[in-house]
Amino acid sequence: MSSNELVQHYQRLLDTAQWLEVGMSWTVIQSLGGPMSVEDVAERLVGPDAEIRMLDVREGPLDNPAVHIADCGPSIMLLDHIGEVVSWEPGLMDRLSVGARLWNVGWHVNGGNRLVYAVEGRVLTEVPSLDRDSVYGANPHSLDHVLRLLPKPYTPLSKATAMAIIEMESGAYLDLEWLEAEQTAVILGRGN
Repeated sequence: MSSNELVQHYQRLLDTAQWLEVGMSWTVIQSLGGPMSVEDVAERLVGPDAEIRMLDVREGPLDNPAVHIADCGPSIMLLDHIGEVVSWEPGLMDRLSVGARLWNVGWHVNGGNRLVYAVEGRVLTEVPSLDRDSVYGANPHSLDHVLRLLPKPYTPLSKATAMAIIEMESGAYLDLEWLEAEQTAVILGRGN
């Protein structure tokens, strides 16, 4: 698929699954060494006693937030449909990217749009407000080859474009069929 077709796919997805507009964080983690399992990532996310169960993607338990997690070929992907769990916990991107590459796009009800790329426990590139002119990080130019696709200035297509960038870079993808099914979820907040 071309980059334009991918952007169109994610724009249709966001138009159809309008509940994602309120908040979402999509993270893809790709191991740089041996295989990485859903359980490995769940442990990095919440610790060794991670509670994992099946939940509808649109719903989470009322008492604790959940992050949906899936094996996606050579990657593990996380979807936080609130948009505030994975993207904004200090140090989490670093922890999740140890021994791996990580891409994340997120936004929440108050805005907070951003794209992050981390490798080996270090954020290399962060794109706040999905503004390609505001890039910073340890190696802010590591995604230059794809950041040129982000609309300038920010438009409604910016979110879809950031999602397309993650698919182009990682091979992982989201579709409506996945979003409308029960998926594996890691329950957060149990005494953590």
